[in-house]
Amino acid sequence: TEKFILVMVLLLLLAALLSSAAAKSVPVYFVVGEPLVLTPPVFGPLSSIVWDWNGDLVAKHANLNLVTGQLVIKNTTEAHAGLYKAVINEMHVLTYQTQVIKRVSKPELQMGPLTCSGDATGAGPVTYSWRKGTGPWGPEQKSPDTILQNDKEVQAVRMISCRMTNPVSKEESEPLKSPFYRDPPPGHVVGTVLGVLFGIGAVVGVAVWKREAIKDWIQGKISETDRGK
Repeated sequence: TEKFILVMVLLLLLAALLSSAAAKSVPVYFVVGEPLVLTPPVFGPLSSIVWDWNGDLVAKHANLNLVTGQLVIKNTTEAHAGLYKAVINEMHVLTYQTQVIKRVSKPELQMGPLTCSGDATGAGPVTYSWRKGTGPWGPEQKSPDTILQNDKEVQAVRMISCRMTNPVSKEESEPLKSPFYRDPPPGHVVGTVLGVLFGIGAVVGVAVWKREAIKDWIQGKISETDRGK
């Protein structure tokens, strides 16, 4: 009896978890005119799947993969947005809340404060990231304001750029001279120049020494030849 009660409790908990997961719709974004793709997770072999859209069966113009259960709608319009529900193997219920969004615009860097500026109207959830020089892109953030720290590493970078990203697109700004950039101190520049000149002088000196050594060797051979005559 205790085992039976335990099994029933576990089954009820599992049912509650599945119901809670099914109640949470997965957000999906698409651009008008481009395919809307809904790919359900794998629950084992697919024996049956039924898709409906806003409570009605999905129209015939949608393509359904009977192996994976993936639904593809081509030539989309704003009317294709809404709630899609998939019932898989008569057990698993999944919902997708689809929404039309626009591509992000090409951003521009603005000073005072340093901001990644671009039109995000109708672009859905947009994130911003920054790049120092030609290095890797930094972490995605929701704010368009820079998170770069005015430290020695940033001060050594001449150019910076930013990027706007949403679920359907990404755009980069043109590189701009960083307001944090600092020219190297004169002593550092002089030291670098002297180091380069010293290196060049050493190379030239070695070349001259080798040339003189070869010249002396040739003259020695000529003298030996003359003495042998």
